[in-house]
Formats: sequence, C-alpha cells, structure tokens
Amino acid sequence: MASTPSLRTRPSLLRGLPGTAWVLALLWAAPWAALADTSNGFGLLLDVGLTLDDNVTRAKEGNDRLSDSAYAVNVSKGLTLPVSAQSRLLLTGIVGGERFQTYAGLSHLDAAVEAELQYRESSEFSSPTLGLFAKFKFEDYESDVRDGHRYSLGLSISQPLTDRISWSAALASNQRLSTSKVFSTVDTSARVNLDYALSARKALYLGAEYRVGDVVSTGRASLENVTISKVFVLDNAFTGGQFFSYKIHGSTWLTTVGYNHSLGPNGSVDVAWRRVESTPELRPSWATSPRSYISNQLLATYLLRF
Repeated sequence: MASTPSLRTRPSLLRGLPGTAWVLALLWAAPWAALADTSNGFGLLLDVGLTLDDNVTRAKEGNDRLSDSAYAVNVSKGLTLPVSAQSRLLLTGIVGGERFQTYAGLSHLDAAVEAELQYRESSEFSSPTLGLFAKFKFEDYESDVRDGHRYSLGLSISQPLTDRISWSAALASNQRLSTSKVFSTVDTSARVNLDYALSARKALYLGAEYRVGDVVSTGRASLENVTISKVFVLDNAFTGGQFFSYKIHGSTWLTTVGYNHSLGPNGSVDVAWRRVESTPELRPSWATSPRSYISNQLLATYLLRF
C-alpha cells in the first residue's frame, strides 16, 4: 500500500556541500597532488568522482526515464593484519557521500566498514587467493524513505593468469533495510572481473555481475507496475509528487568496461561505462511496455593516496 512521506525538513549536511566548481577544482589539483611525495602520509585513499546517469528512476520508457549527474567524494582507510603465514585480515573504513544536481532527494551521506579474511596456500605466482568477506554500510538520504543500512556476506577468489592478466570473482548475499519497505531489499549476486595491464601505468578492466532478488523501479502510477509489485510508495525524491517507487522480484545484469591510468605512485584517474538491465519476473499478458529497464552510466574518478 502506498504511503506519502515528505522530504526531510531538518537541516541536511548535504545542502552545505559546495557545488560543481569545488569538485572541478579537486579534479584539477588531484594529478599534481598524486605526484607529490606522500611517504609520510596518513595511509588514506581519497576518490572524487563524477557520474552521468541516463535513467536514475530505473524506469522502462517514456517520460518516466529521468537523467541526472552527480558527484561523489569518499575517504577510506585500510588496515592489514597478518593471521598466519598463509592468511591475513583486511579491514577498511569508508566515509563519504554523493550529491545529485537535479534530484536532490537521491543525495546521501555514507559510512561503511568492510572486513575480509584472505587465504593463499603458497607464494607461487599462479596460487589463488580465497576470501571470506563482510560489509556493513549506513546511509542517510535527503529522501527519508531511503534512509537505513545494508550489509553483504560472501566468498571471493582472485588469481593472476599471466604477468598482465588477472581475474577475480565473488558470490554474495545482500540485504538492505530502509525506512520504507520498498527500499528494504534482499538479493543474491555473482560477479566476475578481468583486468589487463597494458603497461606499468595503464590498465583495462571488464566486469559482469548478475543479481537475483528484489528490484526497485520508479515511475508514474501504472496498472502494470501495481500488478507486479510487492509494495509501492510515493517517492518524494522527484518533483511533482507523481512518481511512485515499486519493489518487484526480478534479475539484473550489470556490465562495466573501464580504463585506469596511473598518475604516479600515489594517484590515478579512472573512466568507465556501466550498463544496468533489470527484468521483472512477472509480466501481465496485456503489457505493451519493454520487458526490461536499461540504465547507462558514465563515470570519471580521481583516486589519491595521502
């Protein structure tokens, strides 16, 4: 059943963040900072990114498909703890946020903790690294219906194939708990990544991920969406009060192609294209809309260690 929450009225930290000019300044300064000597740094990783998304509503067609651009800033700190001669524990803490230019309700602040226990039987070049990981993330959105947290538990494997090519894979169970039942989701994911080093400074990568479980799509009220949805809610992240978000069961393919260029020992620039395609499990016999929704994203990121 739909509910009608309102956008939060308390002051938001996101509204105090500077605009695109501040981000462009960071992007201009990052390559110069990456070349600096940070041997006495804090062991932090800063990434500043810009994203162009042609379908932030994850809608199938027509006027329900809305595009937007966003920037993100994240700072992370990693710690490696030896457990035995063949194993180690990796701990990572991350804080950051993302700000959307048009649909402010999608903007959010995040805090996350990740832990992975890795095991490698030997130091042989072809020996694979096995991992058991857990992730927890807290999210504070401008739109209250999205507030909450999510966690993920899974297994991973990574292995070099040649001196230039390596691959990794992971199987995970993911759950999100939010203020609204629509954004409280459960899914299972499997992903594979392939990395190819063009040179010491240049690398190409390809990623594919398949998810089965809950999918959220947003659009104007329609009989088709109401028929196949588990639950829906009036979504206040979009202006006009005419958009509803629907939770449905389905499958999702995510494909990523990217290029990473090192700027020195402490930084790099990364550009990528990502395609997301989700298909509902149910479909009314009388439906005339496309069976799936598709979203394309262009991403540009600077990464800097300091």
